[in-house]
Amino acid sequence: MILHTITLQRSTIALKKPFITALRRVDAAESLVITLTTVNGIMAIGEAPPSVAITGESMQTMETAITQIIAPKILHVNFTTMAAMLQAVQESCTHHSSAKAAVDMAIYRLYARARSQSLLHFLGGSHTPLSTYVTISLNTPQIMANDAAEAYRNGDSFLKIKVGASDGRDLERITEVKQAVPKAAIIIDANQAWSYEQSLAIIDALKGMDIVAIEQPVKANEVHALKAITAYTSIDIIADEAVFTLEDARDIIASKSADIINIKLMKCGGISQALQIVALCRHHQVACMMGSMLEGIFSIEAAMCLAMTHRDVIQLVDLDSPILYETMPRHSVISCKERKLSITALDSSYEGETESKV
Repeated sequence: MILHTITLQRSTIALKKPFITALRRVDAAESLVITLTTVNGIMAIGEAPPSVAITGESMQTMETAITQIIAPKILHVNFTTMAAMLQAVQESCTHHSSAKAAVDMAIYRLYARARSQSLLHFLGGSHTPLSTYVTISLNTPQIMANDAAEAYRNGDSFLKIKVGASDGRDLERITEVKQAVPKAAIIIDANQAWSYEQSLAIIDALKGMDIVAIEQPVKANEVHALKAITAYTSIDIIADEAVFTLEDARDIIASKSADIINIKLMKCGGISQALQIVALCRHHQVACMMGSMLEGIFSIEAAMCLAMTHRDVIQLVDLDSPILYETMPRHSVISCKERKLSITALDSSYEGETESKV
């Protein structure tokens, strides 16, 4: 297969409410949408959001990485296998994981389309609607409790509550949310904001409270602290920012530093890399969460395909961006009925705000 062009477009989707965590505030779901076109006219889409606070990538750095670094390695080259094309993307640069993820998923879609298959079927999966955890953004305890109650009334029974504020009220946040929605399944996500000592103190205070998991309580590089917290509590600990790459996952698993690995396409560099982490976790019988940044529909659909294909390993799903949109985009390939995510169609052509061709 020979790639002829890469087209880049920017997308913005309004949110119902600001998305607030200990790391950042986001008021709209922005993304870079790319279209790969082969010399035979086959087209496929990839997508990635800017996330300076997590991956270090802005819209501008992603555009630069794709047009100036990745594109020269893959355009007008006769690749005899998909694996060779994917390898060229991953070896084109260090870092720039989201930029690589956008190109990586587009390549998978290209090869799926060449076989007249959907991405889901190309990956070997079958369609099963997904229940996703829905984010309750960081705010005052009362506002978070109200937001959780509203989400639960709307049918969202799996909630991820964002904590990690500097006001010392995180336990109050958790308690008020739990009181507001006692039957909801709750994951607490500190986004690296707690210290080791604070983590243990809050865990002690949570005894008797039904909590599904605590996600990334300490900084990503504090693996020894993460390991000690995991050993300390019966509550499952999820490694998120601590796991970007396959090597990161291998280290976390080998050291027993977490119970669950949160896989995000934007952290690891795309579908090809996520599949390696899934295989590793399957081998070691470690459960995974399929997570996401605040993303557009095309990258969320790719993550949904992975989750549907590997349900034995991917036991938790956090792909709530479509539920947080103010309105679903007209070009959506995703639907949300009865608060479950479904794939409705193959990805199609897309018209964004700006366009540049390489």
